[in-house]
Amino acid sequence: MNPKALRHVDLFSSAGRLEALYRDLQDPAAVAVVCHPHPLGGGSLHNKVVFRIARGLENANVVTLRFNFRGVGTSAGKHEAGEGEQDDVTAAIQWLERTHPGKRLFVGGFSFGSWVASRVACETPEVFALFMVGAPVNKYDFGHLRHCEKPLLFIHGTQDEHGDVAKLEKLVQPLRNAESVIVTGADHFFTKQLDAVEETMRTWAEELLEG
Repeated sequence: MNPKALRHVDLFSSAGRLEALYRDLQDPAAVAVVCHPHPLGGGSLHNKVVFRIARGLENANVVTLRFNFRGVGTSAGKHEAGEGEQDDVTAAIQWLERTHPGKRLFVGGFSFGSWVASRVACETPEVFALFMVGAPVNKYDFGHLRHCEKPLLFIHGTQDEHGDVAKLEKLVQPLRNAESVIVTGADHFFTKQLDAVEETMRTWAEELLEG
């Protein structure tokens, strides 16, 4: 993998400057944007699940970029309930495309971040695959995924308080290129089950990149 040091970088969105953390690799197979959970619940790029998603991808030789949505940390602007935040995801995608032209691009996130990221990624031709960890299907509509032809990964806990498993499986079942990994006993934050998130991300990314 030969990871380089984690670096602070600036992205620029319609809200202004966004703070981000970027992990480059020596000869990466792909690149990824990882989005954080709900800002009003304390979500940021430093969230444990976000960190473990990124580490799993890095172990699969994928460069990662995680950033703070508008109004979080030192990012400019204010929370916009997932609307303006879509511009933030676009800014992250464009930054990675400029930095690593031609590399396959993964986009996704945890909880609120999975919802915002998937709305952008499904409509962005350059995105290769999407991942949604702890998708909050009880709160948000994920119907846009019905038209998404890209590979999709869902990682979900059986005890997720923001996403009923039966509701998630009903969403996943008709999707063409989707797979779901259900972690028995895991809550929304995958307490004591973070290894499963990291390992699933690594193996999924490796298999897609080998295919």
